[in-house]
Amino acid sequence: MKKKRRFTVIRKLSRVEWCRAGISSALLVVLWNFLQCFLEILRLVVYGQLVSEKDGTHTRTLSQCFECRFLEFDNTPPPVVSSATHHEVWLLGNLARATYVGSSDYVWPFSYNGCDNNNRVSQEINACSKVGHYGMHPGRGRGAPEIDILEAMGGEPGPLPNTHVQRPYFSSSLQVAPGVKHDRPILGHLPKRGHWYEGLEYGNETKSDLNPFFYGVTLVHDLKSYTYQSDALSANTHINAPFFKRMHKYRVEWDPPETNGTGGYIRWYCDGLLIYGISAESLSLTGTEIPSEPMYMIMNTAVATSWGFPMPCPDGCDCDCFDCGDDDCTCGLPTDYCNNFPAFFEIDYVRVWQAVNESKHIIGCSTKDRPTDVFIKGHRKRYMADEDKQLLKSIRVGGAICHDVNNCGGLEHGDCIKGYCSCKNGFVGPACRAYEGYDDDPYVSPEAPFEVRPIMFQNGLLCTLLVLAVSFVIAMPLSVLLNRKETGYEQIPPDKSIERRHPAHDREGKQQFSAGGAGMVYQYQSAYSQQIQPPQQKVVTYCMIDGRLIDE
Repeated sequence: MKKKRRFTVIRKLSRVEWCRAGISSALLVVLWNFLQCFLEILRLVVYGQLVSEKDGTHTRTLSQCFECRFLEFDNTPPPVVSSATHHEVWLLGNLARATYVGSSDYVWPFSYNGCDNNNRVSQEINACSKVGHYGMHPGRGRGAPEIDILEAMGGEPGPLPNTHVQRPYFSSSLQVAPGVKHDRPILGHLPKRGHWYEGLEYGNETKSDLNPFFYGVTLVHDLKSYTYQSDALSANTHINAPFFKRMHKYRVEWDPPETNGTGGYIRWYCDGLLIYGISAESLSLTGTEIPSEPMYMIMNTAVATSWGFPMPCPDGCDCDCFDCGDDDCTCGLPTDYCNNFPAFFEIDYVRVWQAVNESKHIIGCSTKDRPTDVFIKGHRKRYMADEDKQLLKSIRVGGAICHDVNNCGGLEHGDCIKGYCSCKNGFVGPACRAYEGYDDDPYVSPEAPFEVRPIMFQNGLLCTLLVLAVSFVIAMPLSVLLNRKETGYEQIPPDKSIERRHPAHDREGKQQFSAGGAGMVYQYQSAYSQQIQPPQQKVVTYCMIDGRLIDE
């Protein structure tokens, strides 16, 4: 005999209840969406036009940004046995903060002031905007371009395809956006004529050449309209093992463009010899400009599997781990990688020079023509980690471990007290080696008056809101009326397939039912790498920002 299934039936909703529930749910969804839309509009009104809070710590960053003519530093790169350590000195526009990835979205490395529908979404601050939010000037495209002064690549010497430059070498690059979209060069190959930047300068004596292993990156986002291409105009210069044993002087000449975006250039030098040069005319391919954003300097040594590690992963190795102390995790490391450490990146000085009476050469991270302070305050979460309490960390004054006063910059700079450096007035840094500096006349964006303007709606949106309001007024009384007319529940018709349980099985005597069923780097030598000498320059007088750094 086939056993009958048992089901638990709580109750059956009536048609009136279903109707009432559907109307209520729909109204809740509409009201919630309307509330979210209203709050978004309010956020744009308040933060987009009325942000005027003061943040004293942000002003301290102004003395660290500049637009200059000369920037030079003297350093010794750490000896590189393998190619896996990445030593670099670079400049970054102030609208992006190094290592804070969220701050670079849709601003890095834009250097573009055109109104192009293809870039209106991907370039957050674009020239198509007729209203200047967060203190920005309307109709002015902004971004955070990048100038790489030095990026060292070690490794064993040997020929590389499509270039005469061998390892070890260092790269000098300008990174801008938007980039070339079609017929882009293939990594490791030379670009097609007419599809890459021309007129670039390469030094005769340094024998630098185009870098065919780094043409830029594609910044992919979920929505295709937000995805954009960046370009890297990069050159490589060969160096040998003795190069790592003495100090070298690197210099970059950066002359910003005129106010209309024309002119300007960037040139890189090493020990007084030209390495590489880019002029404004070369950027006409994409309409980008020589950077005019206030930029700050970063000096670091990094390690990344994308820089010098074996690619693809060696046979018989999973490359799931990289650890010099674990034999099972060394198969994916470059040759002699573990002999690199400890490594030191020694920098003797950094000096910034500007032309006298040149309005293009300025100091400050937020300037009258390129304000950034209000934008950063309005998007402060992009520029802060979870553990950060303020936008900028305080400058360390002393605290480095020391054995004697020489570890703290000498008697003039500080003293060694109980094994830790203690700085004298006018000197900062863990070891008291840096002069205390500040901007004595920082630019502060004018505060916008707190004025709530009436919200203007288009006719279509106004009609939609009116229909929703009328529907709400009609639906609410109808829902109450239907609720009052509700008198009970519909009876469940008898079903022979349902087996009634014996009252003995139910202590309370009720009816119950239960359910029973159911990389590399290269260069080439062709028309792209013509050995061009820089044009004759006019005589200009320069002064250094901080005269205390001039050698006596």
